[in-house]
Amino acid sequence: MSGRVRGAHHAEEPDLYVASMLYWLRVYVESLFVPWFPVACARCGAEGGSPCPSCRQDFTPAHVLDDIDNLDAVIGLVVYDEVSRPFIADLKYRGRWATARTFAPALAVLLEECIGHEGRCLTLTWAPTTPERARQRGFDQAEVIAREVGRQAGRPVRKLLERGPGDQQTGRSRLERARGVSFHPLFEAAGTVIVFDDVVTTGATLSAAAHALRSAGAEAVVGITLAATPERPNG
Repeated sequence: MSGRVRGAHHAEEPDLYVASMLYWLRVYVESLFVPWFPVACARCGAEGGSPCPSCRQDFTPAHVLDDIDNLDAVIGLVVYDEVSRPFIADLKYRGRWATARTFAPALAVLLEECIGHEGRCLTLTWAPTTPERARQRGFDQAEVIAREVGRQAGRPVRKLLERGPGDQQTGRSRLERARGVSFHPLFEAAGTVIVFDDVVTTGATLSAAAHALRSAGAEAVVGITLAATPERPNG
């Protein structure tokens, strides 16, 4: 069997190459402007990075995440609350990538702690947003996170999934989320796959992504997110 998954919907290799080149071009161009226009913190406005050192101290580590179908483990870095929300929004809706760059070292540490010395056959990927959202914004926030962590950790990053048609997940119920997302594998997968997303709420997106990756041959799938929605108290 070839490197592509038979019967899967997929983008052509030249498209993936162009997307990768555009990503790194933007990274390079933005790096030229940082010394002249320092990044202001999305929460407090202080210069010197977003989040700034002061705001970083206010983050709450993510709670232990419940088991999610199709995933061997799920790891969140911080709680999605009033402190982290401005930074997620800055990345997701305004395309300011400083958040991903600032958090990438900590996410890389989480990655290495999770896989230990067993991550020789390891690929990093992401749960892509809808094609419509990616076109509107000009980027995919989950891809930005995955590529920044891959660069920090020295790990390969590859687009392995495309998203099926469906509505965005924000503001939907648990049942609607579970029914409203699907992914198709672009290529065969092997070994352990780490799938990134910006926020985990019910886990429906990561579960669907993991299901597609396992159908493509992944032996293990681990989800890593920048933020995790707090658990709601019972009753």
